[in-house]
Amino acid sequence: MTDLEQKLWKFEITLKEVVSRIDGLKSENEALRQKNEELSLDVERQKNIIKDIEENNKKVKIAEAIILPESEKSELKEQIDGYLKEIDRCIALLNS
Repeated sequence: MTDLEQKLWKFEITLKEVVSRIDGLKSENEALRQKNEELSLDVERQKNIIKDIEENNKKVKIAEAIILPESEKSELKEQIDGYLKEIDRCIALLNS
């Protein structure tokens, strides 16, 4: 085998290794793209879950605010009645 043939043979082996490495990297890249897509979907689902939980939390807080002890309910009713009487008086004055 001549010197040129040896160099050509080494070049061919190196080229095959590089092509093989490129194929491996392409496969790895595709797997990473798929994983990235899956993770992006997971993030979107988790954002939706968080949004739902936050909305439910707001509803619970509103419900807790409505549920008052009986003593506070009667005080609140008295305040509301007072406000309504005052509003009625103002309306009556406006209509005069």
